[in-house]
Amino acid sequence: MKSYKNELNFIKKAMLDGYNKYCDIKITLIDKADYDIVTELDYNIEKYISAEILKVFPEDRILGEEHSAGVDVLGRTWTIDPIDGTNNMANGIPLFGVQCSLFDDGKPVVGAIYLPFANEFYSASIGEGAYLNDKQIYVAKPDLKHAVVSFGDYPHTRPNESAIQLKIMAHLSDKVARIRMFGAASIDYAYVAAGRTHGVILYTKNKWDIAPGILLCLEAGAKAYSLDTKDGEYNFDSPSVIVTSTEELYQCIKSSVM
Repeated sequence: MKSYKNELNFIKKAMLDGYNKYCDIKITLIDKADYDIVTELDYNIEKYISAEILKVFPEDRILGEEHSAGVDVLGRTWTIDPIDGTNNMANGIPLFGVQCSLFDDGKPVVGAIYLPFANEFYSASIGEGAYLNDKQIYVAKPDLKHAVVSFGDYPHTRPNESAIQLKIMAHLSDKVARIRMFGAASIDYAYVAAGRTHGVILYTKNKWDIAPGILLCLEAGAKAYSLDTKDGEYNFDSPSVIVTSTEELYQCIKSSVM
């Protein structure tokens, strides 16, 4: 299997340098869309990481949340989510992260998540395991009554998907130990990979939101599923993405919508 160690080391440095370069600048809020905001920090970090990528890998493509969201994932394509959890950050809630991934021939092969508030850097490359601050990590596999499951934010413009999330949440409420909503996919996936939580349910196709964390969780021993495919297998065209550390938890989630 091809090694992506150089790409992983490169993007980790670019992410840290980009965040540290701009993190002390006063936050300026900008309306992005209904229920959504962006800040100058988002823009600056994405510009910095994009420029670094093009210096080292000038032939690669870039799919960034703020500047190039319409780019197709073809060949080698980097995804950049400069601040995942912008609403948390803007409101003084420290649950946010910087996250990037590299796709090669349609699949993520490098994933990196930096959580500044905890000084935690999660990283993975395909076939090489998942790491927290360079120490290998693995998912935890409790029974249902000890499982903690997190959910993504409700999609305001897609009420049907919000209704499904609420249905699953209600179904799980008396079957798992705890339900959480962190407000940042970077937190959701990092915590599953580290064994702190045991499943996450999101509705989005935004690759910059989910690709880094999905690879991280897979390399830590989790599995990815979808409620929108016949066999339950996840692909990046699926609106729903479920990552769990156990088959039992996935089956419990699946039964809530059958």
